[in-house]
Amino acid sequence: MIYDTQEARQIDEWARTSGLPLEVLMERAGSHIATRIKERHRKTERILILCGTGNNGGDGYVIGRELIRDGFDVTLHAPFGENRSDTSIVHVHYAEAFGLVTEQPCGQYDVILDALYGTGFDPKRMNQVFEAQCEFVSEQKRQGARIYAVDVPSGVPTDHATEFKETAIRADVTFQLHAMKRSVFLTRTAPFYGESETIDIGLPTFGEWRVSPKDVTALFKREPYGHKGTYGTALLIGGSETMPGSIQLATRAALRTGVGKLQVATTALAKHGIIVQAPEAMVIDQTLPAIQEMLPSISAVGIGPGLSQEAVETWVDHLLESDVPVVLDAAALVKESYPERTAPIIVTPHIGEFARMTNQSVVSIQDDLFGQATDYAILHQVTVVLKSHVILIAKPDGGGFVISGASSGLAKGGSGDTLFGILTSLLAQHPTGDIERTLAQGAEWYARASRQVERRLHPSSLLATDVIEELGRVEL
Repeated sequence: MIYDTQEARQIDEWARTSGLPLEVLMERAGSHIATRIKERHRKTERILILCGTGNNGGDGYVIGRELIRDGFDVTLHAPFGENRSDTSIVHVHYAEAFGLVTEQPCGQYDVILDALYGTGFDPKRMNQVFEAQCEFVSEQKRQGARIYAVDVPSGVPTDHATEFKETAIRADVTFQLHAMKRSVFLTRTAPFYGESETIDIGLPTFGEWRVSPKDVTALFKREPYGHKGTYGTALLIGGSETMPGSIQLATRAALRTGVGKLQVATTALAKHGIIVQAPEAMVIDQTLPAIQEMLPSISAVGIGPGLSQEAVETWVDHLLESDVPVVLDAAALVKESYPERTAPIIVTPHIGEFARMTNQSVVSIQDDLFGQATDYAILHQVTVVLKSHVILIAKPDGGGFVISGASSGLAKGGSGDTLFGILTSLLAQHPTGDIERTLAQGAEWYARASRQVERRLHPSSLLATDVIEELGRVEL
């Protein structure tokens, strides 16, 4: 589960109105984090806990109490003064009863725990005291201290990085409470989290955005009495005389991910490559009459990779007039609006393409991936597969899935063509039902294959063709 600030507050309010005191949640959070720290550090190490005046600071008092109770060397520093949270007060007093006292930091520490702000940070609260804490923690880190953060590193925004000035605590590990936060997936804020661990505090999960389903076994299921028609027919349209390789990659990826029959509309030059590298596919002329003739027998169509701009918009218009699920990629991302239709439309831009589609800068997109993808999906009633260092799949009714952890080796030409082929193949096999979940599982399959290749090859040497060949070896 992935929460924004509002959802995090809503789950706290739900707990309170359901009879679960927030003091209990604070106890659970702090106790679990204290256990994690005990597992990683010795009692002889010096530990400093930085506590704010809100609930994040209250978590820090619980952690300090649990550590000092078990004989750890703990100093607590409250740079903003006494805690003012009603929820935290009971834990402040209880921690003091165990001998936890507020002191000024002195000397070098082995461990520093950041419990200053969490999700409660607002850029308007930036001040010299906080800036001094950031400098102090940074210097301690340079001297070898291990830095932990509670929920969100202080100074890091929870939802987007639009106003982020990069004055923040840079953690080695962040213990995210109950659910992950959006900013852990953003380019500029993710490095401040370090490693991220989610702490279960016993609440139900609900929210608009979710981490991609890790179980992809359903995509491998084959019926014992099935035939090639059982697994759909996909049509891929792409390739040109100057860019014949992209459609070949998409073709091979689609075949590797189980589509029953595959038709490819491409140019003469690309046809020769497909005949050699993917003889299982059928090739047709890249003309509108040939494409229209195929549509009645197609369960999903994908268009875009390697196409020249000539006639593309006309072809896209004809495809969108059909009742077939359509995947639009690369050169086919030309529409400013989309017609109402029952079959889904999936757009698969990378960040640069999405910036062009929305008339915004790349930075503005990167700083607000969730908001931008959601807004576009809802406005145009399409599914957005936004490709960055993570993959976001935004649903037309709000929310979606995030796929993370793919190899950095995918940051090169051909990777998007491969994903395009995978998604079109899976859409042809599963044209109804939870479309976004199927697409998320497909993207997870793709990411997992890239990680497995990375076990054998350095990311710099990883190629899209390596990932395609690995698809059938993915560990379930």
